[in-house]
Amino acid sequence: MHAHARYDDTTPPNTRCTSPGSCDHGNLPDDLDRYQAVLFDWDGTLVDSHPLNYRSLSTACAQWGLTLEEPFYTDRVGTSGAELITELAARSGTTVPVDDVVAASLEIIIKEVATLQPYPPVVRLAELLHHHLPLAIASGGPRRSVHAGLNATGLQRLFRHVTTGEDAPRGKPDPSLFLLASQALGVNPSRCLVYEDSSEGIQAAHAAGMQVVDVRCFRAHPVRM
Repeated sequence: MHAHARYDDTTPPNTRCTSPGSCDHGNLPDDLDRYQAVLFDWDGTLVDSHPLNYRSLSTACAQWGLTLEEPFYTDRVGTSGAELITELAARSGTTVPVDDVVAASLEIIIKEVATLQPYPPVVRLAELLHHHLPLAIASGGPRRSVHAGLNATGLQRLFRHVTTGEDAPRGKPDPSLFLLASQALGVNPSRCLVYEDSSEGIQAAHAAGMQVVDVRCFRAHPVRM
């Protein structure tokens, strides 16, 4: 087993990984004893929430006459729904009740949360780590959707604490979410390991003084035993 690679966010994940798709980043790190807690992002890390999140937000936008194209949405993964809608409305030369659009999108997510699919390699890793260290969620998503997703997937049993977007004054790449999660666990940020899938999240973890592993090189592929 190889030690985990720690990534910056300046190059695509597949160029940072020596064997993308079949790497060792989904296995327990060799230096596990240096950590006292592990923090996981939710959307795109533990679950493939992109289809549901895009579908819900595009449907909600359409109710107010906004067309949300998937490339526009994908380019802003890690951005809050409110920020994305505000930018989209500005580009369209119109104004919409942002909070209402976000609320409508959230209701669709809650209604269809059973369609949410976990990433098996990341879940397997969380299950392994759960036997060694306390785990927490640090997600910029809405509290209701994160908790609904945890309940729908049965993953809530793994996590001692859940920090969401409503808990922090600013979203990623600000480090607040990760710092709040480590504080809730009573662990120094420098003793936390983070698993993330977005550049914003990786920046936030680094800004919090934490080590971070980018899951994009292994999340959709079987992990070697």
